[in-house]
Amino acid sequence: MKLSWNSLKISIAGARLSHLVQKDKIWDHGSMTEQVKIVFYQVEKARNKKDAGSLKKYLTQSGFEKLKWDIEAFEKIRSFFKNAVLTEISIIHVRPGKKEKPDRFRALIKGKRKNSEDLIPVELNNYGIANFSEEWLFVRQGDWWLLEEIKPVRTIFSMRNKSIHY
Repeated sequence: MKLSWNSLKISIAGARLSHLVQKDKIWDHGSMTEQVKIVFYQVEKARNKKDAGSLKKYLTQSGFEKLKWDIEAFEKIRSFFKNAVLTEISIIHVRPGKKEKPDRFRALIKGKRKNSEDLIPVELNNYGIANFSEEWLFVRQGDWWLLEEIKPVRTIFSMRNKSIHY
């Protein structure tokens, strides 16, 4: 059996979650992955509409500002990101809060997006579908998980010698 670095991180996070959930139900794996899925589709909806206003309840203040800037900065070229579908959500890191730092977890998400013809995809199958992979950092505020950061794991498209991270 081949063991990847991600598989090891997932196993360690799972072991930590099994202990943490006994102390606090917010660490329930199922509800955490469901929150990732809900936030992902809300972010996609906002990106497609080119309006971040509806995301305030799902993101921290700094996360909201970063995503708002991203939506505004790439308004003209974001139209090629369509029909995103999640194929995998994995919790890869969990950290209970200490002192003034909140609880947090990092999720690895993978999925597919349909692209437009004017781009040269880095990874593209015959049907115009591009794979993507991102790490999303969530922090706890009260009894809720809010998205703090989106970090691309892989570049999805390259366009005229410019990489676009999404």
